[in-house]
Parts: sequence; C-alpha cells; structure tokens
Amino acid sequence: MAQIWTVEDEENISVLIMDIIASMGHESRAFIDADELARARRGSDVPDLLLLDLMLRGKSGFDILKLWKQDPQTRRVPVIILSARSTDTDKVRGLDLGAEDYITKPFSIRELKARINAALRRITPAATRLDLGPLVLEPDNRGVTVDDVAITLTQQEFELLHYMAQHAGHLLTRAQLLKDVWGYESETDASRTVDYHIRSLRKKLNDDAANPRFIQTVHGSGYRLQVEGDSP
Repeated sequence: MAQIWTVEDEENISVLIMDIIASMGHESRAFIDADELARARRGSDVPDLLLLDLMLRGKSGFDILKLWKQDPQTRRVPVIILSARSTDTDKVRGLDLGAEDYITKPFSIRELKARINAALRRITPAATRLDLGPLVLEPDNRGVTVDDVAITLTQQEFELLHYMAQHAGHLLTRAQLLKDVWGYESETDASRTVDYHIRSLRKKLNDDAANPRFIQTVHGSGYRLQVEGDSP
C-alpha cells in the first residue's frame, strides 16, 4: 500500500482522485495549495507519489515542483502533473523541472490508475548492476556512469535508460516504451514523450544522434540501446 498525496484546488476533482486512490488500495492526503503542502512537510512524512495540479492559488504547481525536486527528502519522490494546461511548452517545462509524467485533464479513471501503477513500480527497481562497457547502471541507488564519470538523470530518464539497458541490442518501439515505462495503453500522441526523453538522455550521455554511441534511432520503428561492439 502506497501513500499518495495530491495538490488540487478543485474540490470535485480532488474527491475523485482520492476515490480512485482508495479503490486501488492506497492511502491518500489532499491539499489545496503550496501552504497546506508545506505544513504537511514540516514533519518527517514523505509520500510515495505526488499528484500535482499546475493552476493553484498562490504558488503555481511549477513552483511547488521546483522546490520539491530541490529538497533532498523529496527529490526522489515521483511527481505526476495533472493539468488542464495541454501545450507542449507546459509539458516540456514540467518534465524539465523533474516531473515523471504529465496527464492532461480531463483524464479517464483507467488512464490515471495505469499511470499511478507505472509510477509506483518505478520506485523499487531491481538492484542489479548493468554493465554495458562504458555505460554502467546501478539501480539500487539509481547511479549512472559513462566512462567512469557520474551522470545525473531524472527518475523518469533513469527508468527509460534502465529499461533500454535491460533490453540492450533489441529494437524497442515507442508503443512498447510507452506501455512498459510510462503505463500508457496506446501510443496516441504521447509518443512525443518518448522522443523528448530520448533527446534529453542523449544530451546528458553526450550521445550524437547522427553517429550514436549508445542510443540508435530505428527510423519509423523506435530506438535501440547499442551494446559495445554493435554497429549502427
């Protein structure tokens, strides 16, 4: 059973979210703004997952997310944004600030449950070191090194890279990545989420898309994490 917090100032939506969480067998706490959330954080309580609206009174959801990811006690807690703001600019900003997922309102109950389950599965990855030559992943502490140099990734970036590393050398379609890493049931327009995170990973890994050392684009199909000795 997980502890899931939500920050949402529309009462009907907040009640719906808490009902969904309860139906999944988890516990929930609801807050209407940054001040209420901050008062809850004065203790030692930290949730397993935070569901966050963007348009709030006082500090915006973006402000809350930025502070959440700067705090050593909460920066590893996955955050799912639930917002009526649906522009690519908002989505990219949320992901850049460290959100692990972004769901546009109105959302279906089935979709929210799937995305919550996917986020909770990512909290406890198998603690098995993956050594792919110059690229090494240590899931027990979410460590990543390239040529023995530590690389800092967001939780969602790590989960994507970890999944690709577990299937190194194999073609992974966008639909497969969306389903197994994010919890989407269909590809739809969310495939841009995969492309965005691939671009971000390449930048942090210093990987050239035109001459990839690690992540190869298979045009029209998806991506493949190359193992040492592979040729693109």
